[in-house]
Amino acid sequence: MTTPHEHMPGSDVAAGTERRKPRIPTCANPIWQGAIRQPAVAGTFYPADSDALRGIIDRQLDYARTLLDHHNNLLSRLPEGAPKAVIAPHAGYVYSGTTAALAYSLLARGRGQIRRAVIIGPTHRVPVYGTACCTAGSWHTPLGTVPLDTEAECAALDADTPGFIVNDDTHRREHAVEVHIPWIQRVLGPQTSIIPLNAGDTTPGELGALIDRFWTDPATVVIISSDLSHYHPEHVARQLDDDTIARIAGGILPIVPDYACGAYPINGLIDVCRRRGLTIRPLGCSTSGDGGVLALADSGLPMRRPDMADPDQAVVGYASFAVWEGDNDGDGEDRENDGDCEHSGHAVRNADSRARNTVNACTDPQNQQESLPQEAAEVLPRLARAALARYCGIDSDGPTAAETSEIHPWLKHDGACFVTLHEQGDLRGCIGSLEPTRPLGEDVACHTVDAACHDPRFRPVEPWEYPAISIEVSVLSPKRALPVTSRAQLEASLVPRHDGLVIDDGRGHQATFLPQVWDQLPHPHDFVGHLLSKAGLRADTTWNDARFAAWTYTVSAYDEKGIQDTRIGTSETDAEAAGAAAPDTANAADTDATGKERNHHA
Repeated sequence: MTTPHEHMPGSDVAAGTERRKPRIPTCANPIWQGAIRQPAVAGTFYPADSDALRGIIDRQLDYARTLLDHHNNLLSRLPEGAPKAVIAPHAGYVYSGTTAALAYSLLARGRGQIRRAVIIGPTHRVPVYGTACCTAGSWHTPLGTVPLDTEAECAALDADTPGFIVNDDTHRREHAVEVHIPWIQRVLGPQTSIIPLNAGDTTPGELGALIDRFWTDPATVVIISSDLSHYHPEHVARQLDDDTIARIAGGILPIVPDYACGAYPINGLIDVCRRRGLTIRPLGCSTSGDGGVLALADSGLPMRRPDMADPDQAVVGYASFAVWEGDNDGDGEDRENDGDCEHSGHAVRNADSRARNTVNACTDPQNQQESLPQEAAEVLPRLARAALARYCGIDSDGPTAAETSEIHPWLKHDGACFVTLHEQGDLRGCIGSLEPTRPLGEDVACHTVDAACHDPRFRPVEPWEYPAISIEVSVLSPKRALPVTSRAQLEASLVPRHDGLVIDDGRGHQATFLPQVWDQLPHPHDFVGHLLSKAGLRADTTWNDARFAAWTYTVSAYDEKGIQDTRIGTSETDAEAAGAAAPDTANAADTDATGKERNHHA
């Protein structure tokens, strides 16, 4: 590493002490020591020509400023001055630039005062454990060369900051940090130094502690680089992103990489904001299918989005947020989450209230199940039976699955379901989806076939087994995020016989149980333990560091034995309806012995 500019923040030690010579870590690749990191994505993610690059940044900044001026309701509610931290996307400028411009138009207020930017992005190419700096002395873009504050990096390394490492390979071709540097050059000026960091597999507390080292400098801004959902149909992506935006704004840990590729950096910022009592304010959002048109957070969440050009187009989601120093959400107390402490629970409940209100306003947890007509009790099992017959090559006098959808138009509305097959009381297959991505009728038909031939636990169903197969269709409500930070809180928040549960540790371990599984596992501790096992983890895994995300949902379950219609949100439970069920602790359980639909409400 090379010594940074004399006047950069972090370059001077306490008064009266000798200036410390930066340490080059022994693990550094010598060819990178003090080198200039050349642009990796100029000409793809942003223009390689300097004039064209300045032009697109200026146009997008003008658009953002004009939008804010015309929606004074948002601008008037934001604190004065430049934010201390922002979250902004890192896709190609033509897709996400206007969303990023919202955050940078506010950072422009700090030009001349902000002299260092700590940029933290995810790793798309070379994964790492921890958070990695590099040994370059400066970074180059078409707008010029930006110096790194290597002295501050070395100070953090010398202090053995947990999870802070050196890894040049992860920085060589990574775009998540690089795309923000031209914005910094144009908005904050050439005098601003940077600390580029790639965050891999790390905990919110570890990354939060690293951010804290730089946070205390009043001339430093923290820039978190993240997109949201990736390559879902636009109508699905908007729902997923609205949920994630609400979780971030509510300070609910953890955000998982499936819903934000910069989940680890975001979690570190949430950790800092929770402990400092600071509010994360949404600014605006869009998708790559919106043509750069933004939805503003001028009337709360969810944001009022423009009409979709193509609801089925696969898109990437974007959002920007800002955090101001001293901008707390009410009580101003230290909200560090350490499990069972009283103030931590208070913070979690407040966050849950904010997120639940915004998510429910967007997705209406009753709309998917309560919108089903009473005839669904007969139609859905019959549709699944037709799909199974077609798969087995069995002649059937009834309508095909496609014909059934034509007869009943409500089957053409998007829905998510699980289809469970039993053979003489034993589980024979169960597959489904947690998010609605296609018409309900198509989802039921496809998952019936999937359960028959694609469940990896079982051999494919043979035609001779067809008469002995019974079918259950479970239609899912939208998921609701649980703001829990420990296993104890998760277990205490569950409603047995009503809640389906999804867990995700953000590291590739995800699993779900339908509410029917409560019949075999009636105690929350056992329910969670078996679900952890299903996810590939130890059943006795415990945590107090918010490293698991959790969601609940409800189902309306229909089988072929006769259905009694019930609705979500009623005050009654059906604990007395527990009947004989198949011993399935991997996916779903059978309905009760009388064949009634179970009312698994939240």
